[in-house]
Amino acid sequence: MKQFLLAVIYVFTVCTVFAQIPKEKTLLWKISGNGIQHPSYIFGTFHLLCADDFKIPDTLRSVIRRSKQIYFEIKMDDPEMTKKMMQTIQMKDGHQLKDFISMSDYDSVSTIFQNKTQIPLQFVANYKPVILVSLLYPAMLGCSPVAFEKEVEKMAAKDSLPLYGLETVEFQMSIFDTIPYSEQAKMLIKSVLNFDDSKKELSELIDTYHKKDINAMQTSIGSDKDFGKYETILLKKRNENWVPVISKAVREKSTLFAIGAGHLGGSNGVLNLLRKNGFIISPVKY
Repeated sequence: MKQFLLAVIYVFTVCTVFAQIPKEKTLLWKISGNGIQHPSYIFGTFHLLCADDFKIPDTLRSVIRRSKQIYFEIKMDDPEMTKKMMQTIQMKDGHQLKDFISMSDYDSVSTIFQNKTQIPLQFVANYKPVILVSLLYPAMLGCSPVAFEKEVEKMAAKDSLPLYGLETVEFQMSIFDTIPYSEQAKMLIKSVLNFDDSKKELSELIDTYHKKDINAMQTSIGSDKDFGKYETILLKKRNENWVPVISKAVREKSTLFAIGAGHLGGSNGVLNLLRKNGFIISPVKY
């Protein structure tokens, strides 16, 4: 169940795609100015990585120790998280995956899906198809992934730092009711039947992330044929919703925001929106 939940969270990294495009290659940014008393920070995450690829930079560890609170996309220590997710994970109106793909494709997808995930497709056939895509990520990564958020949560617990979310689990899951299930089913078929290609694309995206090249990451995600047309739903509106929450939090106390790297850049990205709201956004090298 833990890996399932982490995989669902991870889908928002892959789904998300500067007026003022930073040239610096970094994932850590300082928020200052605009009358706030102490600086806060934003770090762009890649939610799930193999243990060999995962490392929390020393500079970020120092930021965590100096912070008074931490915000993730959702509240990671919510004891009701599993319950809330399971209540919202199914397609509406009693739909099943068979309603959106041909029988021949269903049989092929079912066989490969179970081989890659060890989960019989019929057990989860009423789940939103994009969630089924997310369940393939451990197989694409070729490991049992480590979640950035869970590791930071452990560090925060040692210092009794409070954790918050920029949005709720229920809201995140509701987003996938606004994308046609038929379109999501096409994404699932593509991911399963072209598994090696999907695995390669994910590997290339992770490599770009390790290079801290936000602009290249934006180009890669923004050009995605499947999710690009849903940029407003998956990215723009969510960023706009987050900025008032961020603005309020940084005025209260020094805060670390750990959000998917795909949310940082672009004219509609969190960094640029914060600049428009009068904050100074500075790159932090590490």
